[in-house]
Amino acid sequence: MTTKENPSPSPVVQPAEAPAEAVAPAKAPAKARAPRKATSVEQTVAKHQQALAEALEKAEAISYDPPQAPKAAKPTKASAKAKVEKVEKVEKPAKPKKPRLVRDSYAMPETEYAQIAMLKKRLVALGAEVKKSELLRAGIAVLAALNDAELQAVMGRIERIKTGRPAKK
Repeated sequence: MTTKENPSPSPVVQPAEAPAEAVAPAKAPAKARAPRKATSVEQTVAKHQQALAEALEKAEAISYDPPQAPKAAKPTKASAKAKVEKVEKVEKPAKPKKPRLVRDSYAMPETEYAQIAMLKKRLVALGAEVKKSELLRAGIAVLAALNDAELQAVMGRIERIKTGRPAKK
């Protein structure tokens, strides 16, 4: 612990005065001026400077060995195994990885594309706003939940369309 040399809680900061030789007084002052009262900003700055000075003094009082560069030595099998074990103990539990997103393009008839907009409007009316990709993912989830016969029946009702880009005109 250090002793405080300045017992006052907020020292008054005085502005720096110019040297006596640099300023030639034109007239002698009639009254001696009383030192001006420090503003609240100056008091706060002084308080923070004092706290920083105390913290610096405490930090300098701590003695520690400076870090040394690691020596480049050939690791043996035993030491390499020990390092691996240490690393395993220090590692934090792995966070679950987010699924990687895949971008794709597809073609569909205009009537089915319009149904996406209709479904979005229905969901907004129900109080749940969704995106187009969320609707498509929900459709895939529903198809995945069907048994084989139901899936085959649904896919039989879907019209096959020609894939690829349209010819240039």
